[in-house]
Amino acid sequence: MRVYIDLTSCNEALKMIKEWLVQGTPEAQNLVDFPWEVEVVDKSTLKAIHPRFPIEIDILCSDEAKSIRATILTPIETINLDNANRVKLYRKLLRLNNIPLAKYMLYGDEDSIGVAVDLSTFTLGKKEFNDALAFLISGLVTIVKEFGVEEAIYMEMAEELAKLVARHFEEGWSRDKLIDYLINIVGMKKEEAEEFLRNIGIKFGKTRGLGLTPTM
Repeated sequence: MRVYIDLTSCNEALKMIKEWLVQGTPEAQNLVDFPWEVEVVDKSTLKAIHPRFPIEIDILCSDEAKSIRATILTPIETINLDNANRVKLYRKLLRLNNIPLAKYMLYGDEDSIGVAVDLSTFTLGKKEFNDALAFLISGLVTIVKEFGVEEAIYMEMAEELAKLVARHFEEGWSRDKLIDYLINIVGMKKEEAEEFLRNIGIKFGKTRGLGLTPTM
């Protein structure tokens, strides 16, 4: 029998979600059970990134609505499209909204494309949150295929992974520990991990900044 957690406060709901995400292992079968990097932004917001699929997921909670919204905000802007192409794109997004749970949306001044999943804090369970993660990533893959934006998403992922690695370097991780992280958590081969560190400027215990695009 499925057990739901009656979490009526955002404080409790986000605390539980963070625990699920940070306690993961690389050998897990479900997305929620993988090791995620989680940042507490404020009392109602988390940011989560899976190093193997480094796209930032915003997790926002509303005490008033008793709901959790998980979103992926892409860098794909639509504001500069002409009217005909904009209508065509918006129509396609509306048709894509027929899939369960996930919904496509526009955000920001540039009308960029995002995908979101809403959950109730009254019925929040680990399986429900795992499904939300799966629908989010599936929604992002659909955007990539439908709009042919593989390069933009690839660059976004490469930059996010570079930020994660640079942050751990600043936290005092050794080069060997970073290579181990890239091999065992991210899934790179040793040669790829070493090349990645060279490309973002981490070599022999020194950093030269993040001016180069990482190789993934």
